[in-house]
Amino acid sequence: MAERLALAMLVASASLWLAAPAAASAVYKWVDPQGHVHYSDRPPPPEGKLLSIEDAPHGRPATDRVANSPGPASSAAPPAAAKPQAPAAAAQLKATVAEDVATTREQQCKDAKSRYENYVRSRRLFKEGPDKERVYLSDAEVEAARVNAKRELDEFCADAEAAQR
Repeated sequence: MAERLALAMLVASASLWLAAPAAASAVYKWVDPQGHVHYSDRPPPPEGKLLSIEDAPHGRPATDRVANSPGPASSAAPPAAAKPQAPAAAAQLKATVAEDVATTREQQCKDAKSRYENYVRSRRLFKEGPDKERVYLSDAEVEAARVNAKRELDEFCADAEAAQR
């Protein structure tokens, strides 16, 4: 039983490690209803409040901080300095944001397809060791990485297709 648990933990950690390139694309910072701050490679659940999205490799904002995102202790009222927008300007802004989201989802789908195809074509996968040497994954770790890549492909491409509709 302990051997299976150790193997499962090894496979899970390898899957997470191999998923790092996908996670490196964006980091979502959000707050749950209890006020706990979370960092994730996926958007927050409906009950969570998005605080920011950052490009992980360089720490640059992938998008501007989410405007008027109330935290757990703030009200939903806009700040006093905010000026009301004309309906046409608001519609244009909304259309621009929707276009940006669709473009990002298409790129995430493209990256996930490339990663999955690479994992399927490769006979051996490796990770970088502590001294920058190649540490080759076991067959079980490779299989877990491929399954995880396929799951991400399905998820990202389903999101991209839904955005196009």
